[in-house]
Amino acid sequence: MQVIHLIEQRSLSRRATQFTFRARFRHVAGQYVALQLEIGGTTARRYYSIASPPRPDGAIQICIRHDGAFGRHLIGLRAGDAVECSAPSGKMRLLDPKKPAVYFAAGTGVSPMRAILLAHLEDNPQADATLALGARWRDELLYRNEFDALARQHGKFRFLPVVSGDDREWPGSRGRVTDHVEAVLRGRRNVDAYFCGQREMVLELRRKLESAGIPDERQCYER
Repeated sequence: MQVIHLIEQRSLSRRATQFTFRARFRHVAGQYVALQLEIGGTTARRYYSIASPPRPDGAIQICIRHDGAFGRHLIGLRAGDAVECSAPSGKMRLLDPKKPAVYFAAGTGVSPMRAILLAHLEDNPQADATLALGARWRDELLYRNEFDALARQHGKFRFLPVVSGDDREWPGSRGRVTDHVEAVLRGRRNVDAYFCGQREMVLELRRKLESAGIPDERQCYER
């Protein structure tokens, strides 16, 4: 384990906060790390995907739900405080920046998708990419404003927010992210697919994408 230092934290929703740390390692967009803390005399470790691509200043961003003991402890940190952190790991990565891509995520599963998508658009500003992001309520659509801005900035990037809860004022798409696979693919087969979420979501997406003609080797996912 090595030590990273908190730069700042920013609330993303009622239950999620983005923490920006100064790190000395390099990572690949899509990888994750383990954070380790001493809480009440007990060592606790949690695994989180890095929500940002590599940055020149070495900073990393991590999106964490703060409704558990580990998250609440992190909320109490101040700028400059240290946290033990593992080296980056994981096989998720940008497969081909020149190829059309579709992204699916729900909740904090958006973290590796955001990192890979930002790397994708940085490498290829004209990338043909679509992100479907799901949440129960509109105020839990993490990074929604950022993705809206990216859609305005990059002409071929499409953002599809999806709300599953009983939000009568929500004007957009409803249901689960997995309900919108056909709308995201738009009949295309020559695309790379990236997704992250709970086990059931991942299994359903794998099945639906393969049925739509996207083979497993073109699917990059994490549970």
